[in-house]
Amino acid sequence: MNLRQLFRCACMAILLLQAGAALAADINVDADCSLANAIRSANGDDQVAPGNSCEVGDAAAADNTGSDTVTITEAGTVEGTIALEATLEIASEVVIEGMGFVLDGDGNRIFAVQGGSLTVKDLTVTDGWADSNGGGILAIDSQLALYNSVVRHNYAAGAGGGIAAINSDVLLIDSLVSSNETGVWAAPGSEQTVSEDDAPADTFGGGIYFNGLDNTFISDKSGLSDNISAGAGAGIYVAQGSATISNTTISGNSAAAMGGGILNRGDATLTHVTIIENRAEAGAGIYDENTLALYNSILTGNANGDCGGELEANIGNLIRDGSCEHVGLSADPQLLLLAGAPAYYAPNLGSPVIDAGDSAHCLANDQRGILRAPDACDIGAAEHEAGAFSFQIQSAIAAQAAAEASADADGVSGDGESWEEPAGSLCNSLPVHIILADAPGYTHCREVDAAGVGNNTLIDYGFIYAVDIFGQIDSLEACFVHDSGTIVLLDAAFSPRSIVPLRTWTSADRRCAIIDRAGTAVLMPGDFLVAGIVPEPVHDLSGCSVTVATYLNLRADPNTGSSILQAVPTGARLNATMRTTYWFRVTYGGSQGWLHGDYLNRDGACE
Repeated sequence: MNLRQLFRCACMAILLLQAGAALAADINVDADCSLANAIRSANGDDQVAPGNSCEVGDAAAADNTGSDTVTITEAGTVEGTIALEATLEIASEVVIEGMGFVLDGDGNRIFAVQGGSLTVKDLTVTDGWADSNGGGILAIDSQLALYNSVVRHNYAAGAGGGIAAINSDVLLIDSLVSSNETGVWAAPGSEQTVSEDDAPADTFGGGIYFNGLDNTFISDKSGLSDNISAGAGAGIYVAQGSATISNTTISGNSAAAMGGGILNRGDATLTHVTIIENRAEAGAGIYDENTLALYNSILTGNANGDCGGELEANIGNLIRDGSCEHVGLSADPQLLLLAGAPAYYAPNLGSPVIDAGDSAHCLANDQRGILRAPDACDIGAAEHEAGAFSFQIQSAIAAQAAAEASADADGVSGDGESWEEPAGSLCNSLPVHIILADAPGYTHCREVDAAGVGNNTLIDYGFIYAVDIFGQIDSLEACFVHDSGTIVLLDAAFSPRSIVPLRTWTSADRRCAIIDRAGTAVLMPGDFLVAGIVPEPVHDLSGCSVTVATYLNLRADPNTGSSILQAVPTGARLNATMRTTYWFRVTYGGSQGWLHGDYLNRDGACE
């Protein structure tokens, strides 16, 4: 069995486990059910007022088995953020559908998972602190999986500023562990402290501390960045167990001892990993003390050595300083830092890593999900791609040129060469069916085809038009000449790029939306949002009234499957205070709910 098969088997084992958990009872976090009580219900514990009207979890069954899916549908006092007053303790099988919300630990550890299973999706875990291990998440004798999630700005006096996993399996997919720290004896902004006598001896793993003799750590399409360790292994410290890391960028981490990016004392396999600009006393990129195999990866720009120790396998790699007795590529990899969460470094045209990977260890996709050529893949986490994402490469080059130009206001760059003011915006010369009028000169655009879209969800559904918008973005109106459809943005700040639904309106024969960030604006068929692939955007209305054209159900949420609050008769005229693309929120008979726009006559400012 080769490396790729081993990786797929390991991933599938955990994915199948989580798929089973997804077939569980549902508990919705809303005005009547707090997140803390939802977790208590999932554990089979008694709920505590207020917010204690949660559904009963499966763990409360007579045989104490089953699992629960907790879906966050309502924020706390600050929109989009739930501030926790205490640690959320998981002792059963729980899947949290985060829906993009943020959990603020406010100086408390956020999750403690013991003897259970926690799957986190689309959630940010931040500002946690522990006086021992695991400032953000502590997992003991458990299973932990993160999908499209972020663990950042968490702190621990002991090991694992972001995550500490002890005798536990861990899976990271499309996730970021960033700016966490160990050796922090006081909770930031709090009076909670640890005395010198009680301070933990181990302060390893600023981002992640993994210690499980018979356990597995897997990271794919993820990032470990800017973590700090008062001991060793700032990005990740593998004390023992099996670690498989692929399509991952490890950058900007800093350890007081060895292994700024990784310190390995277990059995680790790294494939298509970019390890760059980490800092440590020795082996700033990688420090290996047991068994580590490195394939098709880049180590460059790491202070005090790219690599320390002795690698079990060193195949298809670029190690810039030639450490770890490397005899392969050691030239400048010519990487461009592209915006992303997690961030990634793409090879520029002419880079020696392009098509230089060992074909026996080429993985199918890169960190962004772009297909690799199986017999001529690039070294590192991100593949060079002439079509998809090329606008980000252009933007990075433009930003670098602008920075150099601004260093000398007299028209001479830092290297003494002259420079010229950039030409006017390319957004004003697009094909006639795409209109971004009056774009400033520092904003640029380009129509793209399916290769430029690079997102199978949008391609398979049948996108209509797409345009890259890059450079410096303020806020501009993008319109497509088409009689219907909805506009989404592939946000360039994320890797892989996330689909952001935009408020879309009709102006004459155009479908329009406001673009406020770099990315690809894509016109999709009108029923795309109805399919439920992404949530509909919601915005407030003022001065809009609607009249019911036929007998209509008032629903609790803007979808046809939500509960019916009551019926609204034909001819009822109501003020609409909020809308999605297809639904309007009104109040009727003392109930606030949603009516479908296809059955409403509208008057006033209803777009």
